[in-house]
Amino acid sequence: MIKTRKNAAPSKESMVEMTIQYILDGGEWSLRKLAAHCGTTTKVFYTRFDGEYGLVDEIVKFIGERKAKQYQELEQTIAAFYRFEIDFYYDNQILIQFLESKGRGANPFMLYIRDAYMSLFDGDINKMIFAGTVMLGAQSMLARDIQVEHEVIIQYLTKGLQ
Repeated sequence: MIKTRKNAAPSKESMVEMTIQYILDGGEWSLRKLAAHCGTTTKVFYTRFDGEYGLVDEIVKFIGERKAKQYQELEQTIAAFYRFEIDFYYDNQILIQFLESKGRGANPFMLYIRDAYMSLFDGDINKMIFAGTVMLGAQSMLARDIQVEHEVIIQYLTKGLQ
């Protein structure tokens, strides 16, 4: 007879989703508290994710892949790109700040959205860098509650990318 555990830990993907929700709900970052929230132990977190940094990497991967899918469905215009990035920033502001505090930088998802960026900017890496720099500037102003004229930035992006 094969023994199965009745209280098996959730899957790796669902643990990542629960962790993201825990962070968004304002939970304190602690593997012990995360484990209790997910109904498992810290040992499970350490073995599945190779510790705290492995878990952070999985969060970046999960969100990055989701963002890349959304990019593929996006209208290929500068205005749509800008609005998508700003909406993404507002929707994920807490999570982005958390990832920055864990040393993941201002745009940790670039690895996953690079191809979508490249198709939007016709494979021109200089245009991609310009647009990314403008977006980081806009997001940093928003993070400091500085008023941003979105239409002016869209015009600046459009003119700069010609």
